[in-house]
Amino acid sequence: MAKRVKGVLPPPVVPAEVSNNDRAVLAGAYKAGLIVSWKFDIERGYRLARPGRPDEYVALPNLVPYLEKLKSLA
Repeated sequence: MAKRVKGVLPPPVVPAEVSNNDRAVLAGAYKAGLIVSWKFDIERGYRLARPGRPDEYVALPNLVPYLEKLKSLA
């Protein structure tokens, strides 16, 4: 019986670093109480946890407008 040959595995995806600009915007939103935490997901963008709400994913280009919208609603 022939052995199965495993395919070549792609290199592991290294998570991107949070840019300094994104970090400043996220830290400001955290200090203002708009979000309670964030985590970067390379495929979906940022997962933002808001008080009393389910987590939401926000794509990188939409991060600043999304947080500005939250600020205006608060």
